[in-house]
Amino acid sequence: MQMGERASTVEELWEQAEQALEASSKRAQALLAELVSVAEAGSDASLFAHRHLAELHLEDNPWKAALHLRRVLAYCAEDDILHALTGLCHALLGNYRVAVRSYREASNLAPQTPWYHHNLGHLMDVALDDPIGAERHLRRAYDLEPEHDEIIGSLAHCVARLGDLDEAQKLARLAQDKGPCNPDHRALLEWIEGGATDTPAATATVRRPPNDQVAETVQRKMGEAGFSRGEIERATQLWSDMQARCELRVTKPEVLAAALEYAIAVVEQRPGCTQAEVARRYGVAPTSVSARFAQIRNALALRPGDPRYAASR
Repeated sequence: MQMGERASTVEELWEQAEQALEASSKRAQALLAELVSVAEAGSDASLFAHRHLAELHLEDNPWKAALHLRRVLAYCAEDDILHALTGLCHALLGNYRVAVRSYREASNLAPQTPWYHHNLGHLMDVALDDPIGAERHLRRAYDLEPEHDEIIGSLAHCVARLGDLDEAQKLARLAQDKGPCNPDHRALLEWIEGGATDTPAATATVRRPPNDQVAETVQRKMGEAGFSRGEIERATQLWSDMQARCELRVTKPEVLAAALEYAIAVVEQRPGCTQAEVARRYGVAPTSVSARFAQIRNALALRPGDPRYAASR
């Protein structure tokens, strides 16, 4: 009986914490801390709580955030996002070698993610004074995301330190064209035009993984569930359309990713697909998936067989 009561308490706390996170409530942190205290170490509930406590503490207490992430990594060592968040924590703390190790692990696990290569290369170049080692990571980031001004600027800085001022100048001008409101690009270009011989100019800061965690999550999970490449691409397009239509606060990427998968299942009229089943695979509450799906459906006027996202479009 006592075990059943405890399980009920854990489930109730988990649901309350998830709802508080979705609502950006100040109660979320207290609920998550309570969930950590009652959930069994290594359980889904415990890992959920530690992960979200890490995200909540990331800006104001990166050391505490890193400790929460360590608890999760003990059970989820193959999660690239956890390694990237750990890298960000240690970069904020000035523990640059630890940050580099974390970003290297993240980039090994998810080699198609440009920001992992960018943050790794940028730290190697600026913090560890290793532009030779940094170059291949920054070029990889540029290959994957050639339109982003911060990636271009970081590559320009590294190339200049390696002595190719002509290429560095072209890249710095391109960075300025892509991000004209960023004052660092003007300083970088002036530094390169001056011969890049004095103290290196300020360049792009280390970035946290972007909100495309949603796209990455839905792509991975839908692939695991056997959805076709076309269906996964349409889910990603639906997410892009949703971002263009609404201001969305992403507190838990898995909730939105689950709602996107369910939306595609509704469009494709997949038999037997339920919100509860999808929520279980993503490790989230069905009520949260329901709320997000309703938001998607209403914002995009989504309907079964919708020609914008159906296979026949």
